[in-house]
Amino acid sequence: MIGPLEKYILRVTDARVDPEVHKTKEAQQLRDACQQFESILWAKLWKQMRDTARAIGGERERPWKQMEDLSLEMASDELAASPAGPGLWKMLYDSTIAGVAANQKSVSASELNAQKRSDEGA
Repeated sequence: MIGPLEKYILRVTDARVDPEVHKTKEAQQLRDACQQFESILWAKLWKQMRDTARAIGGERERPWKQMEDLSLEMASDELAASPAGPGLWKMLYDSTIAGVAANQKSVSASELNAQKRSDEGA
């Protein structure tokens, strides 16, 4: 029986991707981009929460605002890279790695023409 929350869970890890695809340069770039996206998302969220809390409490002079922002960004980077972190980047990576695998398997038109010429010449 499907539980009330299970129908909303996106099942993106069911796609079969060759393990060798995860070792490619494109997959590593995708992984880094997904982690950066999660880091930016968390930093933006925390900054908005901090600003909202300060607005409720009355805005004060903040001479160290840039340092506060930097510390939030650094904490977000560590959270996204941590194996114990939320793992939003992993969900994004899993949902898009199939595209990388498909691009590696696809053959360009020029490669098809070259194969056709070699077949005709043989």
